[in-house]
Amino acid sequence: MVIGLLAIAMAAIAGIANQPQYPDVNQLAAVRILTAEHRIEFPDRIVLTLEAESAADVVEIQLFYRFASQDATIYGYPKTAETSGVLTAEFDIVTGGATFIPAGVEIEYHYVFRNVDGSRFETERYHVEYLDPQYDWQRLDAGPVVVLWHDRPRSSVEAAAELVTDRVSRIASVLGSRPDHKMKAVIVNNRSEAQRSFPLISQAASDSSLYGGFAYGQFDVFVLSGLDADGMIHELTHLFVDEAIDSPLAKIPAWLGEGIAMYFENGTGGRDTEVANAAARRSLIPLHSMGTVPGKPSEVRQFYAQAWSVVDFMIESFGDERMSLLLRSIDGGQTIGEATQTAYGLSIDQLDAAWRSQISGRPSFTTIVDPGTFGTSVIIAGALVVAASAVAVKWLRRDRSVASIDD
Repeated sequence: MVIGLLAIAMAAIAGIANQPQYPDVNQLAAVRILTAEHRIEFPDRIVLTLEAESAADVVEIQLFYRFASQDATIYGYPKTAETSGVLTAEFDIVTGGATFIPAGVEIEYHYVFRNVDGSRFETERYHVEYLDPQYDWQRLDAGPVVVLWHDRPRSSVEAAAELVTDRVSRIASVLGSRPDHKMKAVIVNNRSEAQRSFPLISQAASDSSLYGGFAYGQFDVFVLSGLDADGMIHELTHLFVDEAIDSPLAKIPAWLGEGIAMYFENGTGGRDTEVANAAARRSLIPLHSMGTVPGKPSEVRQFYAQAWSVVDFMIESFGDERMSLLLRSIDGGQTIGEATQTAYGLSIDQLDAAWRSQISGRPSFTTIVDPGTFGTSVIIAGALVVAASAVAVKWLRRDRSVASIDD
């Protein structure tokens, strides 16, 4: 499943800039850093602590930080600070609840001191990788993705990563693009660890372990419960789609995003049976109503099965290039209805009808017209009509000549 986080803020007073904006710094106002440390209290916060000395009177200490995959810089003030004698300060970066940050994210941060005379001093950059500190995390560089895991044999991780790497070329072919930087996969081992690492979508979803993983496009990270090659392929595809559709105005419907992610998995996972049963019950969800994932767990499984089936139909019936064109059209600002018309010559309802005809075994009379081949066909057809007319006239003349002689 793909997650989009629209805003990240600190629990303390904080601000966000569109681009990194660092204050003017007077390096003559020297500050000597004694300690600069961090403590991860997973999954709630990262605590940053600082001790320093300064010959001048420091009146303010600020924290500036950014996520490694983003340009925006966030600033905040300490929850506790002492500016007389040895300077001390403690900051919180809240990582849970409304300001959820996924495991695996790297954070770059530094401090700025302001003296009483207005001069400033900026520290060096520090880095922290946000992972649950109770585990001994291992790391594997596997082509397009760096895998982080713990308490599993390295050989099993390498085997799963190899299956993922083998699919990358096919994914790039369908999407029409490939990211130029590495993604990160964080593998957790059980339900308890997943509940600590996943965002809370709903209590029902959490209790039923409805979701096996989440992808975070803005962080280039996905978190997966269990070492499963199909799960890794699914979530990595979400990150690739996020890279392919990078316009802030583009909106990809849930059925398309989830359907593409499932298309590259091995096998169907019983989804074809789920779709067949829904069709027999006459309870298929209209495609135009599948823009978002439903909230009820009982409806989610059918939603995913239909999403997979529709995308499988689109790619297998009409090829990779049509899907690539669909995604480019969405990235260019078209709505999903406009994009399906551009790529397939079909409205959403017509696409839905064509898919339903295919799964029911009924012939579909919907045709997709390519302007180039259509124009050529018209020319050929016109030539054949002219030729046939000429032959017909010739035979009519011949018949008339024969008849007059016989008379």
